[in-house]
Amino acid sequence: MLLSQLNYFRVAARQEHISRAAEKLHIAQPALSVTIRKIEEELGVPLFERNGRHIELNENGKALLMYVDYIFEQLTEMEIALTKTREILENEFTLAVSNSTFLNGWLQQFILQNPETHLRQKMLSEEQMIIALMDGSIDVALGEFGDIPPEIIRKDIVEDEYVITIPIEHPLAKKEKIYFEDIRHEDIIALSSNAIVKIADRIFSQKDCKPNIVFEGNQRMMAKMVRSNRGLLFDSRQMVYMNYLRFKEHTTGTKDSYHVVVQTIADLNCRCHLSLCWKKSGALSIAAQKFIQTMERDYPNYTMDKEYREKKAVYLMIG
Repeated sequence: MLLSQLNYFRVAARQEHISRAAEKLHIAQPALSVTIRKIEEELGVPLFERNGRHIELNENGKALLMYVDYIFEQLTEMEIALTKTREILENEFTLAVSNSTFLNGWLQQFILQNPETHLRQKMLSEEQMIIALMDGSIDVALGEFGDIPPEIIRKDIVEDEYVITIPIEHPLAKKEKIYFEDIRHEDIIALSSNAIVKIADRIFSQKDCKPNIVFEGNQRMMAKMVRSNRGLLFDSRQMVYMNYLRFKEHTTGTKDSYHVVVQTIADLNCRCHLSLCWKKSGALSIAAQKFIQTMERDYPNYTMDKEYREKKAVYLMIG
């Protein structure tokens, strides 16, 4: 027995009139009469007492109507539940980043502006992110990627570069340009290899040399190490810029900050890109698509900030 047949029966039972029920169902009256007769034949019992086109449920019909109403109530609840599930799926996605500093403050703003979004964030290396994109365990990845497989879409957000952050009182802070020989024997503070895979090693390998890394860790600890004059910070300019924006927004003085000079290494290729990646064949949720579009449109980019680019030195947030 089809659901459409049960619905015809339900409407006829409510209207108690074949013509009015047929009109409400937008079907011909004979078609409705045939459908009801088929239901009665299939069940083997009459369902209505008939008086011309006027009909009235008998005891069999009343029992059937009770079950039919229950069936349609359950279908309505199922539709509501599935709609909610679909809305949740459309409004959720999983984002992986190589370092949370790239989204310092910006991600919070995105979430506040899109309260319906359900976001899960993971910290992975670039290599791990590519694997996770391929197996579908994440939807979008943000990092500084090298080669990527053809199954992955890559969208460059910032044309970035790796830089050396130097305490203002350090002798190198006074130099107009920094060259490899200036830092060859300096102690280096670098991002954890779990966040970005051995960037300092890759850059220094251009001179067949390894950096003297004395500390690898998170951004906050690195800033504290620089303030303690424990070494020079090897970082990306976009990360320094996000730190600078955080300082402008939250700090009125210099209690929790430190004055530094940011320089690229003039005789090394320090260029890189901060990029978004996602799988070509994957169906991105509406929330994931909105995140990508918002990143492309609104993500702060140091190359577009004239005030920042003209600064000789900036404050590095400690807390």
